[in-house]
Amino acid sequence: MARRNCPYCYCINVNKYGTTRGRQRYKCAGCDTTWTNITRPRRFVNKLWKQYAFEGRSVSWLAQTYHKSQGFITKQLDCYEAYDALPRTRKVTVVMDVTYFGSWGVLVVIDPNACVGRAENLVLYWAVIESTEKTVDYEVATDTLEAMGYVVQAAVIDGRRGVRQMLERKGIYVQHCQFHQLQTITQCLTKRPKLLQNQELRTIALTLTETTRAEFESKLDGWHEKHGAWLKERYIEPLTKRTRYQHDRTRRAYFSLRRNLPYLFTFQDETLAAQSIKVPNTTNALDGRFSVWKRKLKQHNGCSKTRKTKILRSLFSRVTD
Repeated sequence: MARRNCPYCYCINVNKYGTTRGRQRYKCAGCDTTWTNITRPRRFVNKLWKQYAFEGRSVSWLAQTYHKSQGFITKQLDCYEAYDALPRTRKVTVVMDVTYFGSWGVLVVIDPNACVGRAENLVLYWAVIESTEKTVDYEVATDTLEAMGYVVQAAVIDGRRGVRQMLERKGIYVQHCQFHQLQTITQCLTKRPKLLQNQELRTIALTLTETTRAEFESKLDGWHEKHGAWLKERYIEPLTKRTRYQHDRTRRAYFSLRRNLPYLFTFQDETLAAQSIKVPNTTNALDGRFSVWKRKLKQHNGCSKTRKTKILRSLFSRVTD
């Protein structure tokens, strides 16, 4: 009689473990795994994929563990079929953003209020972006969600003006990410501005997450009343003889706050509160997951783009630790 090995750990210490529906079952004394005497190729492929995509195991590690060639393991991984979670239509608030993996990226739309422990799926939509993100990519995303049966009530975005205008045309409330707004202020004024005017404007900007729209607008009005004349100072460019603003970066920071002010405090809107619509004030719920997904993909830097997108699809269809 041929020696039987455990199909999971290849231990030879295997004992009979009763029968199920007339089929002999076995139990491994090494790993306590039980199985019947029929092969399950799909289960093996799923197990390989789980260890590869979610646990970060390499092809060489899997080949050594299962006593197979790397070519065989690669072929089994290619056979795995990733799937998207089934839509569970409902009224949603969404967070939309794009993250890049070199020359290509992925647009992801999530429901930040989804109950992780329940059946509600977190990632509602995703699509590969071949170059830079465009407004039409976000429009396709919202149209697809509506076609799937979702009702998008509000959206949190990173601040692209075209996307904001598109969402407003659809009657969707827009929340400009406060974290991205503060990043814009830092790019214009730096973290340690030397000019007193810039220091005061940055101090006002840093209160963004701790105040109301009325209070924040009042502070901006006070700053402009105090430094408005200074903000309009010009100089003549020696070569072109054209006049330019002396404090261009400060103007960009100030008018960025002014332009985005109607959308920075949407999460405090009383109309939304009356409808029990919860809107985050940042895209952090998605940005944090981007770092998790990128960390998992980084473990497979050498694999093809096709396999990377398959890994992402698997990650999007389930909760990621």
